[in-house]
Amino acid sequence: MASKTLGQILRRERSKVDQSMLNSLLAIFDDEKFMKEMVDTHAPDEGDVDVQSLFLLVDNALRGTATIADSVINPKGTQGSGGPAFKPPKEGFNPPLAAINEVACEITCKALDTKNVRETMISIFHELSSYSWVNKAVITLSSLALFYGDFWRLAQIQPSDKLAESLAILKGLPAITKPSDVQKIQVYGVLNEMIKTTLSMTECIVEFEHDSKDVPELSTAIDIPSSVYQIIISVLACSIQFTSLISLIDDYKGKDLPTFVRKVNMIHHTIKRHYEDYKQKKEEIREYQRLQRLFNAPTDNVELIKALVYIKDDPQPLYIGSKKITDKVESLRRKNVMLLISDLKLTSHDLSILIKIYSERKFHEERYEIVWIPIIEQEGDDVNNQFKNLQSQMPWYSVRYSTLINKVAIKIIKEKWHYRQETIVTVLGPQGRVSNKNAMSMIRLWGWDAFPFTESVGASLWSKPSISWFELLLTDMVIPKINEAIKSRKYILLYGAEDNKAIHEIEEPVKKIIEDGVPIAAYNVTKNQLFWSRLESLMLSKLQTKADVHEPLMQDILCLYTNFKKDGGFAVLTRGSQVVINDSIIDVTKVLSQYETTWKKQVNGNEKTFDAAFKEHRDRVFVLPRCHHFYIPNMVGYIPEDVKCPVCPRMMKNIVKFECCHGAH
Repeated sequence: MASKTLGQILRRERSKVDQSMLNSLLAIFDDEKFMKEMVDTHAPDEGDVDVQSLFLLVDNALRGTATIADSVINPKGTQGSGGPAFKPPKEGFNPPLAAINEVACEITCKALDTKNVRETMISIFHELSSYSWVNKAVITLSSLALFYGDFWRLAQIQPSDKLAESLAILKGLPAITKPSDVQKIQVYGVLNEMIKTTLSMTECIVEFEHDSKDVPELSTAIDIPSSVYQIIISVLACSIQFTSLISLIDDYKGKDLPTFVRKVNMIHHTIKRHYEDYKQKKEEIREYQRLQRLFNAPTDNVELIKALVYIKDDPQPLYIGSKKITDKVESLRRKNVMLLISDLKLTSHDLSILIKIYSERKFHEERYEIVWIPIIEQEGDDVNNQFKNLQSQMPWYSVRYSTLINKVAIKIIKEKWHYRQETIVTVLGPQGRVSNKNAMSMIRLWGWDAFPFTESVGASLWSKPSISWFELLLTDMVIPKINEAIKSRKYILLYGAEDNKAIHEIEEPVKKIIEDGVPIAAYNVTKNQLFWSRLESLMLSKLQTKADVHEPLMQDILCLYTNFKKDGGFAVLTRGSQVVINDSIIDVTKVLSQYETTWKKQVNGNEKTFDAAFKEHRDRVFVLPRCHHFYIPNMVGYIPEDVKCPVCPRMMKNIVKFECCHGAH
């Protein structure tokens, strides 16, 4: 009786030690210092093991073993499920038997003997120091497969095989196959699932290492050393737990095993997620390379347009607004196609201009079509309703659903055609060649007169000798009756600033000057969205012609924009369409505020016209040289690399600035 009591005590203490080992293993999962020590043992030599072939053997062994274990642990739940499909091993492959056997010894008898998991981990990493990272994990898993598979294979013995029966008894198999404790058999089930999870983790890094060789930019998508470290801890835990279970006949119920399993499942989820992310990114890279080749050398517009949408998801991805029917991309073959690329903020003004163009008979006679390519990053019912509402206003082709747009194609559109959330129209010829990356600016400025909207037409329109940027910028749609003021050669003062104080300060002297009888038509265009849209269209359209930034017309446009964006506001004084002054609102305000006290008498005495007196006084006020700069928004797509200062012979500095105006201007 006493010896039995002593045996129970010894087994209970042994069980406590084993649980202490599991808790110690749990702790070193997140011990970064210890992990670094293990990582530092890595010293691979030139010769290594064919990891794919070795993993194939391990996969066969553990999947087959897990199936047997499942059938014993839960006979009813596995009926009719069949065994796994075994893959034939590579002919002539020789596994690293010495390393496998040495590690097998470390994770079983030596681990239980030393009862120090850190010592065991150190021994394993030193033993495997010369192998690649993934081979370390696969060799360690091979060691578990060796004795785990050997054990469970005996569960399939025939009654006539007395030798196998004797071996099974010596290995403690009847304690599992004929259990008297239901709770204990559940522990075997939990352990078997953890082994499957560890196998899945290892499969992820094996596949990743093999698959990522041709995409070096993704080689760090999974932290392989860290993953291998965690896999080896998991294998060691499985081994310690299994060895303890088959060697002890006690009342241990695996109380701490679920906690360990949860940790392993979390690690598995992370590795699996990283692997799935890697596969998606690799697919995107492959698709990106395919689209790059297609965009660089298209042979057909249908081929190019198909690349923009997920054709596999819908063989008829286009919707014709005027007919309210769906259609295939092939209907656009041998046609000139204008791709309208925008988000849901396509303005009603832009839409109305395009509808007028689409309604022209010649547009269809020349075999032109418009296709709306929506770039919408948000999701939800509200977004979908906005999409449908906008789509219903378009008589031309559009993508049937916004989700059909190829996300990789969006990246190419941004890179190749400089899409930056601002609406663009890319013109394609029948062969898919781009005749204009963005015709939206010339469409806004000239409408149908810019047909067929090629870059050469844009250059021709800008080359007219009588062209006036001021008349192009201002139409009656932008400012009602402005054309009448231009034709009658009235003084026109345009100004704008985001600071209300600057607006008030310029309006005060202007009011007095008008009361004094000077016929000035003054307009605050700060919040006139159409004005800013046309101004940016002027810049883009002119720069698309590779215009010299020193050209007076170009300088006028850039000066106005820069004064508003960089210098607190702008003010332009003209007589009709002839520009008198184009300067910052601060400088113009300073000159105007001195009208009453300084230069009013020159105008009232009829010595000089208002504009001549204004210029003369301005030149007296600002005599010192000032820094000359101008601002080109990146949306224009063309930024000159080297620019000579138009005031002095020096080269201008190029300063990069990131800015957000929250949708304004």
